[in-house]
Amino acid sequence: MSNTLFIVCPFSFMENTLKRIFGSNIYFISCPGAIIPYKDDSFVELLKEVIIVNRITRVYFVNDTACTILNNVLSNKTLFGLDAEFLIQSLCNAVYNKSLKGRTLQYQQFRLAELNLQFQKEAFLTNGVFTDLVFDEQLEIKTLVTNRQMRIFKECRLQSSVKNAYEL
Repeated sequence: MSNTLFIVCPFSFMENTLKRIFGSNIYFISCPGAIIPYKDDSFVELLKEVIIVNRITRVYFVNDTACTILNNVLSNKTLFGLDAEFLIQSLCNAVYNKSLKGRTLQYQQFRLAELNLQFQKEAFLTNGVFTDLVFDEQLEIKTLVTNRQMRIFKECRLQSSVKNAYEL
């Protein structure tokens, strides 16, 4: 697992838990909500450099159901203005009436985390920055929803809507 990078939310404090499960020789990058800030060119270039220099072969996007951002959105608390909060809120608004309304909080947390991670995976696959690494099959992209209290660590099985990609 030493060639694995975990993209985690700094407000979830997942690093030690993931080290216990996947071993201590893994890499982390923190982004609020596990959402890469693609508008920040220096961050994206640094991320690509980390992937290449450390010969990363697997990237996990990780959300814990206790994530402050997820829970603030679900409980309609005042947001602090982070781009990640607005993205998660828009994802929640898009699916709330269809699949979250009337469900338990645990279900809402898990599904919103899963939806966020799927969105992050799609953005990673289609943004153009990491395309060559994915095309050359040097990089596998996975998602992991966790609930530390219930000791659940579930890789999402949602299929990507990106079936084929073509380099122009």
